[in-house]
Amino acid sequence: MEDLTEISAFQMDNISLMIYLRDVTQILAEYSWVYNVRNTEIFIHDVLENIPPSWCEVLTAVSDEDLSRLPFDFIQSDWPPSLVSFLIQCQRLANFRFPPKTAHDIAINQRRSSYMPAKVPSKKQFEIEIMADLIGKICQEHNCHLVLDIGSGLGYLDQLLHHRFSLRCIGIDSSLKYTNAANDRIKNDSCMNSMYHITCEVTHSEKCIEELKSILNEKTDWNCGCVSANKLSSDSLVMVGLHSCGNLTQDMMKLFCQMDEVKAFVCVGCCYNKINPYDFPMSSIGQRAVLNIQTDYPEWHPCVTGLRLAAHGTRTHFIKSLVDSRTLKCMFYRALLEYYIKKENISWHQPKRHIRSSDLCNFETYCKNMLQKHPFGKDETTLENLINLYKQKEYLLPRVKILLILQMMLQPLWESFVIVDRMFFFNEKCMSVNVLALWDDAKSSRNLALFVNKR
Repeated sequence: MEDLTEISAFQMDNISLMIYLRDVTQILAEYSWVYNVRNTEIFIHDVLENIPPSWCEVLTAVSDEDLSRLPFDFIQSDWPPSLVSFLIQCQRLANFRFPPKTAHDIAINQRRSSYMPAKVPSKKQFEIEIMADLIGKICQEHNCHLVLDIGSGLGYLDQLLHHRFSLRCIGIDSSLKYTNAANDRIKNDSCMNSMYHITCEVTHSEKCIEELKSILNEKTDWNCGCVSANKLSSDSLVMVGLHSCGNLTQDMMKLFCQMDEVKAFVCVGCCYNKINPYDFPMSSIGQRAVLNIQTDYPEWHPCVTGLRLAAHGTRTHFIKSLVDSRTLKCMFYRALLEYYIKKENISWHQPKRHIRSSDLCNFETYCKNMLQKHPFGKDETTLENLINLYKQKEYLLPRVKILLILQMMLQPLWESFVIVDRMFFFNEKCMSVNVLALWDDAKSSRNLALFVNKR
């Protein structure tokens, strides 16, 4: 393949990468108070009260324009030294996660597939197009003609891969509903024989490996309308996943290492908060980095709230929420209500209704709407207590924005922790690994693809 340097994240040798991981875990441990509780529980744990007052004073005064520069290079010389140190470290470490260019920037002949239904959201179409081009190039490089697509959904990626690159595709999904819909969608495609969809729950187990190998062996009839596809004879294949959720990526990584017939691996992960904490870090180097940091911060460990921050939108998306007063109010009101119901030992679940702008006109209206189907919603004493609580805590409302700013600065570091750990997992098995930026993170935050091949 062409030079990948411009679109590769974390471009450094192994020694530098270990130092980088040490620095990332150091700052995540030191500032764990920023993220170590859910945002709905910030009043239960006095998070807003514990933000250094000197930080609040200067960050409250930052304009929206300067706020958009904060993750990049904006710092004022007269700010508190502790805040300046935090921001400089975050800015420096985050830069490695954002390469100067993306695969979309350097792509030639961008085109929209006629096989993509108009009802598919434009963002998803865009991601599938870029991912397909990368997979196509990797298959050509490795002389692979078969793609094993894990979490294939409705099979849009597979259909595009076949018709654009003459690749045979086996789509695996745990949902029978999706598998049936994928097969139904291609029933009138003259090349349906080259796109095979089957239901199977992918986990890291000997049983799953046997099932996958059985699926690969039982599919023998690949004849279709493409003359070029009928001539393919390679037995090697590429394992791929677009937005493989949570632990699915981890399981795919382990399966890839154990299946000799799979020559390359391309995966865009997502939903890091669904990773099993017992399965993270994956690499020996990552595990050792955590143990070393625990010498100074014995209570710190990788946690679900940190992984949830990794799964948040990147800085561009964060900034949009920071300048939206509705986002800030919603978080503040929700956390206050959570504090009250926990303190009073009330059983309550947030309604599955969309929060409207009218719900946020004031705290009293918010509470009435959130509690309207709960017996306490009609209790005047409860409502009065909630309003009094709001009056006591109202002075902290500006600090919600400050907390989100600090979380925005740490988000790319948590995501980097996850990605770099995965890089080391493959490095420790003597495999070649690159992390490629496929598109601008402003378009879609989960834009990093792990590209691995067996040397």
